[in-house]
Amino acid sequence: MRPRLRAPRRATRESPAASIRYLLGRVLQVTGLVVTLVAATAFFGTPDTTAMLRMMLAGVLFFIPGWLLARRNPG
Repeated sequence: MRPRLRAPRRATRESPAASIRYLLGRVLQVTGLVVTLVAATAFFGTPDTTAMLRMMLAGVLFFIPGWLLARRNPG
């Protein structure tokens, strides 16, 4: 018995709208992560935490809709 090297392909193709929705979700996720990373590094060691928390909240508000959009990979 030989091991299967390739995953079986799906017979149906997703619509282009599903691919666009997935890519938009990934862009929003990466944007949110970058904003959060910039907030963490830009405000590192400063006494003002309010600005850092607001910027991190902005990153989370980008990330969550992106995560919701990109949950399903269109294949």
